[in-house]
Amino acid sequence: MIREIPQFLRKMYPFERNYVTLNCGHKMHYVSCGSGETVLLLHGHPTWSFFFRNLLLLLKSDFKCVAIDHIGYGMSDKPKRYDYSIATHIANAINFAEIMKFRKFHIVAQDFGATVALAMAERWPERVGSMSILNSAAFMMQNLPGIIMLLKLPIMTFIFAKLFNGLIRMFIHIGTASILDGDVLAGYLLPYKKPSARVAIVEGIHDIPWLPDHPSAEVMKTICDKAFVLTNKKVKFFWADDDFHYGPLVLKEWQRLFPNAKCKHYPLCGHFLLEDSEEAMRDIRTFIYNARNINGDLFR
Repeated sequence: MIREIPQFLRKMYPFERNYVTLNCGHKMHYVSCGSGETVLLLHGHPTWSFFFRNLLLLLKSDFKCVAIDHIGYGMSDKPKRYDYSIATHIANAINFAEIMKFRKFHIVAQDFGATVALAMAERWPERVGSMSILNSAAFMMQNLPGIIMLLKLPIMTFIFAKLFNGLIRMFIHIGTASILDGDVLAGYLLPYKKPSARVAIVEGIHDIPWLPDHPSAEVMKTICDKAFVLTNKKVKFFWADDDFHYGPLVLKEWQRLFPNAKCKHYPLCGHFLLEDSEEAMRDIRTFIYNARNINGDLFR
């Protein structure tokens, strides 16, 4: 666990660090800023709450923003022997919301964070005011990209992802249309400097289902089967059109689940949408602002 934040990171990530101990016994790191209705931000693979740093700065003047690091990611605990499945990440996020006593909240989610968001909304449909969904999938994809299939080979994940920390570098390189500042790249890499800190990165690749009998495929199917309870929810997709991982067919499946949801497209933007588009961040803020509970008595 990182105790001190380097000076270069404090400038980009100037948030108060907090920890809660979950029912699993491990500590989850989160940052909190602002005041007003709560917005919970859920990152995906292989990032951490740093991904939302600029959106947090934009939202904090109107909302209380809370961005977590899933167990195994960012500055949360990274146990060596642990179940890093999507079911566990869902259970941990629900546990976190219970500890924080969220009465009602909005969600912004990317990558597997969207699966977690959907499960939370189905558990508490009366609590979730809106969902802003970035490129992601909450269902088994019919065709995984070739690079993902290659990385699922145990020898590849061990050598490339665990020993050399190449996975994050590769995802950022092919997941952004922008050329990132060196300090930004260092910020993404910071929590994963040692091979022992990359267990969740490796397990996250293996947890992507590609066969029907994969344990996480059943979890996702159950979540999608219950999506009908959220058809009247305020849901909007903020979609990077040049995502190497989640393409048009994935968006089409999302639109089947939420036929009334609107979608904003961002051409020439990659998987790390918030690195490529300031417009996307402004659009997310506008959507959440318009989804507020104007009575103001239910949100915490």
